[in-house]
Amino acid sequence: MDPTPDLDIDLSAQERDILIRQAIADLIRTQRKGRETPLTQERLAGLSGISFEHLNHIENYKSTASIEVLDKIARALGFNRVSDLLSLDERRVL
Repeated sequence: MDPTPDLDIDLSAQERDILIRQAIADLIRTQRKGRETPLTQERLAGLSGISFEHLNHIENYKSTASIEVLDKIARALGFNRVSDLLSLDERRVL
């Protein structure tokens, strides 16, 4: 039995995970910095009710964010729903 098919599936899942992390991080960063008055990571973390470290790790592809955390971030950025934030993904990953 050839183990290659399982490896391909695992690599695809890992690659997809990386693409999702990058897309979410880029969206958050773009929205945070692109505001009329840009927000620092510290300020957005405070408004979101999460730690600066967690937001920093999300923006730097080191950590994933739960849907609850994404919702908090989206609301802090002025979106009514997390889906409104995710719909801005121009690369169409999300």
